[in-house]
Amino acid sequence: MGHLFVAHGDLTKLACDAVLIPCDDKGWVTPSWRSLLPPELPRDNRTGWLLLPNKPDADGIVRLPPLDKRSVQAFASMEWVATDPADVAERLLRAVSSVSGDLPALDGRAVPLVGIPLAGTGHGGLAHRRGEVIDKLLEKHRVQGSSLKCDVALILYERRDFVAVQARRRPEDWPWNVLREELRDKADHLGRLARTGQLSLFLGSGVSRPVGLPDWNGLLEYLAKATNIDLPSNVTPETAASIIKSTLPAATYHQELKNALDCHRHGIGHALLASLPVTQMVTTNFDPCMELALEGALGPDEFRVLIRQVADSSKPWLLKLNGDIGDPASVVLTTEDFQLHEEENRALHGLVQGLLLTSHLLFVGFSFTDESVLRLAEFVTRVLRAARSASPNSYSNTAIALTPDDLRKISYDDLEILQMSDSATDVREAARLLEIFLDRLCWKAISENDRAAEYLLDDRYLSSLSAEDQQLRDGLLRLVDETSSNVKSNSTGWKRIEAVLRDLGWRPSTSQ
Repeated sequence: MGHLFVAHGDLTKLACDAVLIPCDDKGWVTPSWRSLLPPELPRDNRTGWLLLPNKPDADGIVRLPPLDKRSVQAFASMEWVATDPADVAERLLRAVSSVSGDLPALDGRAVPLVGIPLAGTGHGGLAHRRGEVIDKLLEKHRVQGSSLKCDVALILYERRDFVAVQARRRPEDWPWNVLREELRDKADHLGRLARTGQLSLFLGSGVSRPVGLPDWNGLLEYLAKATNIDLPSNVTPETAASIIKSTLPAATYHQELKNALDCHRHGIGHALLASLPVTQMVTTNFDPCMELALEGALGPDEFRVLIRQVADSSKPWLLKLNGDIGDPASVVLTTEDFQLHEEENRALHGLVQGLLLTSHLLFVGFSFTDESVLRLAEFVTRVLRAARSASPNSYSNTAIALTPDDLRKISYDDLEILQMSDSATDVREAARLLEIFLDRLCWKAISENDRAAEYLLDDRYLSSLSAEDQQLRDGLLRLVDETSSNVKSNSTGWKRIEAVLRDLGWRPSTSQ
């Protein structure tokens, strides 16, 4: 069965095998999709809409030039103005089925991945019936998903759409034959930790593999090939990097690093992790993938990248522990780099130690080959030994392993290892299970979050509210109407109530 992933972000930045964008039956598309379209398309001077090279075919599809290894195709989500949410959902899934028929799975994916938006809710005529579109899309995917030859990533640009979708998903959307009960329970536990602010993230190179980026060994192989160097087979990765760096001018070395690691897309794993209510993140990756995902979910000014930027305690932060490809000179790869880094950046390692001590740190895509991180973890194990004796069956941190061979044994007692697959050979399917696991974790965190109903007072979702939510909405709006302007102006208590109402989607201009 094709799985439906749900994330908050920018669909145009998603690394996938195909991306679907909506158009009308004449081939007109909104300019918001310009970055995925061929240049110099005819433009309507009044609306700014762009005209595609061809009209939709019998399947409602307009095939466009591929971009960044992605098949880009437009689909007719409506005729002139959409009036039926069920019809829009049907057109969308029909387009997914048509596109995925002969679609290859690239970048190590086990199943092709097709990225889609919430069609019909922008300029398609259903902006004020978006809850109905969500309901019909989920309903139809539950019925038709088993026949799809691909996974689907629904990427929601608006946060309230994202929250509304998560509120309408069900536990059975992760069937036992896809994600076994033990992993569902663990995902739910980690989701609850995220919801209550207890979860932090540590990301390794495995998260960036579905983007087509190399892991550490792959990076060394790329650099060796690019520089025509034969590396000895019996040296450590750090030593191999030292050999490569010593043979190249600094500018050439830095440029080859950028060629290998710089990109403008992120994976579905990055999108799911960026969608979590998590404020503290660490990565040993040099690439910009997580920043791109955070920009889509939070906005470019709503998080900080350390140490490129000064921290802001009111905003989430991402620590790039081993450097940033945006500044190739900061990349920590060689033996000498690690020695210098450990001496000059003790404060950064102290920050990681603090996360290990004060939060539940989830390691994703990290292989525990970084000796400096292992030393930090082992130090924390010693510090926590007395506390652990009082709770011997609890774990302070969790690591996700793809296969039995993915994580080597380490002397870190506070680490629970979750194994995605019992097979040591099917790494691609294990990587897919990891992403499905993260999707479940994200659903649990968002659907039970303090702002899980932030669409309740937004008029655009009114038509799809349950009877209970409708009754609650009416009562809250009655409170607004019956509260005098004097109370609203002078009561400190009203300011708190107003903040809660705004968190639920209330806006004075539309709801009073």
